[in-house]
Amino acid sequence: MTQDERELVQPSGPSVLAGRDSYVLNSNDLLINFTLDIAYVIPSRLNISDLRASLARTLTLFPLFCGRLVRGPEWAISIDPLRPISLTVKHELEPGWDPSTSNAVVRPRPGPLIDKVNPLALLSGDAPDLLKATIAQTDNVTLIGISCSHIVADLFIVLKFLRAWSEHFTNPLGFAAEPEPVYLDATSITLSAPSDPVRLEYIRSKLPPLLFHTFPLDDIPVSIFSPFPIRRIDLRFTSAQVSALHAALLRFQSEAASGGNSEVGKEVQLTRQDALSALVVSALNAAYDIPIKQISNVVNCRGVNPAVLPKDAIGNGLLYAVSDAVSLNEEDPANILVLTYARAIRRSLEEVRHPDYVQDFLALAGAEWLTAAKTNQGHCILETPGHIILNSSYRHDWASAHFGFPGKASWQHPDTVPTDNYVMFFPSNPVRMPDSEWRTDDGACEATFNVKAGRECDLEGAIARGWAAVVGESMTTPTVIIYP
Repeated sequence: MTQDERELVQPSGPSVLAGRDSYVLNSNDLLINFTLDIAYVIPSRLNISDLRASLARTLTLFPLFCGRLVRGPEWAISIDPLRPISLTVKHELEPGWDPSTSNAVVRPRPGPLIDKVNPLALLSGDAPDLLKATIAQTDNVTLIGISCSHIVADLFIVLKFLRAWSEHFTNPLGFAAEPEPVYLDATSITLSAPSDPVRLEYIRSKLPPLLFHTFPLDDIPVSIFSPFPIRRIDLRFTSAQVSALHAALLRFQSEAASGGNSEVGKEVQLTRQDALSALVVSALNAAYDIPIKQISNVVNCRGVNPAVLPKDAIGNGLLYAVSDAVSLNEEDPANILVLTYARAIRRSLEEVRHPDYVQDFLALAGAEWLTAAKTNQGHCILETPGHIILNSSYRHDWASAHFGFPGKASWQHPDTVPTDNYVMFFPSNPVRMPDSEWRTDDGACEATFNVKAGRECDLEGAIARGWAAVVGESMTTPTVIIYP
């Protein structure tokens, strides 16, 4: 086996923050023990020199990736001077990966074969990299991956970076069409908690349990990495199945509302994502001892309040849309349960799309992130009976980062949350057909999550029952994959 090659890549010119010494982090950027690890697999052997040059050019737009974390007196990124990032070149891919048979977005552990940022070593200064890049090649495949600290980017920014890198690679003499990130640091924004005590208490009630699940970073309990035996489950929905589920749920809601069902009342404009989320949540009840009564959706809130968080703001633009407690009736049929969850999800998502809500939520959530960071506490997703977190990338534009191979690039994401109350949604990867043509099923979706070992059959049966109750038996049930 050929040994990995490691080198350093410096920004190719002055950065968009040239002349500044540092960038003071906003409190909602202090996800200090989280990272994002993303890879793209391209069905061709790309020129590594060109990839390196286009990476260097892209770094001029994202100077925080080339900075160093400063922990006092303010949390900031030092950007003078800019440091080179680490680039590793490998000559192997994930064993057994095959885009014609096993092209799932979320890869089995350990995930994409990329060098990863170590958040603990970052905080201690032993390995100060905020971003690492990896290029892995075989004769006819190239993997392009990055690992970065969540302090400087969420998935929106990571995908923006990868799209810009792709554009610079495919058009080395032109300008990237991808909008440049907007840099608005803590010195430019003041977030104050609501002055009205009723409003303050209400927003506080909407903070997710995650913000209060902390642990000491200098004495990490082993239990958070493996709290109980789990089985990973993937659900695969074709675009036709997604459309059928959405249409059937809307039709059922309309019939229930016109029929005078007092629990339904006014119709709500449900989306495809609402329908997918509600079906999964309702089925997961079969794997729990306590049914789900509250749902948190991770939301990119950029652009809702541009003064606080512009559309293309760097860093983290996340808040949590926490539903009101869902009233459940054990005697309700499965279609009523799915509709009840879908409506609760939609109401919570509409609530957070208001400028005042964004400011108020970020003020209170930021205080919690900052308090934990100052006391060297990390956050984790713990088992929370009756509560679930949904994190959807279903509508993210990942396919534009194709590095010259539109419709043929595959997105890879690690499986990183070892608990049973966290669900991720992704647009499905293209698939290579037997005739070597690539097929993209636009609108297809993958959902991935864990259940406690021994409950996987309960979950599989609940998916089939929920599907039959909402859609009927005229269309096949989504594919359920249970990992050993």
